Amino acid sequence: MRNWLIVAAGSLALAGCAPLAEQGGQMPTMPALAGQQGNPRLALLEHVLTGYFASDISNRPTICAAVHDGREEDALTPEDEIALIERFDRLAPLSRCTLTPEGWRDMETEEPALVFSLHSFSCAAPDRCTGWAGYTAGAAASMSYLYTMEWGGNTWTFARDPRALAQ
Repeated sequence: MRNWLIVAAGSLALAGCAPLAEQGGQMPTMPALAGQQGNPRLALLEHVLTGYFASDISNRPTICAAVHDGREEDALTPEDEIALIERFDRLAPLSRCTLTPEGWRDMETEEPALVFSLHSFSCAAPDRCTGWAGYTAGAAASMSYLYTMEWGGNTWTFARDPRALAQ
């Protein structure tokens, strides 16, 4: 039952972003990474995490973020991980989330963990990128959604394809 609730919560996060103030969620106090053209992959992860943390989910599991290289989840660079943790105090480093035969777990609490992953990220041009985002909650994987990003001169804009790719 708990894994089902975690999966439902993650689905809400990937469904879109509502204004944080209206949702009572965590408001990043730092400038949005979408305003920085130099790291679009990190901007997309921030976009997806903002949607999750803006939701009114209670009893959140441990949350980690990763990139998927086609075989497994890999940690972000230390600089990227720190940049996200500074914006989302409920985000834990990937080293705290461990993959066990029962799925992702928090190494400290041994409770289920939720890992957001970004995969197949590429930029066809410096101002246009795409990537798939999804999550795994415990042992249950969400569907992944394709995001297209375009740099508008001062910020990245995000569009989510309504079709999903089952993982």
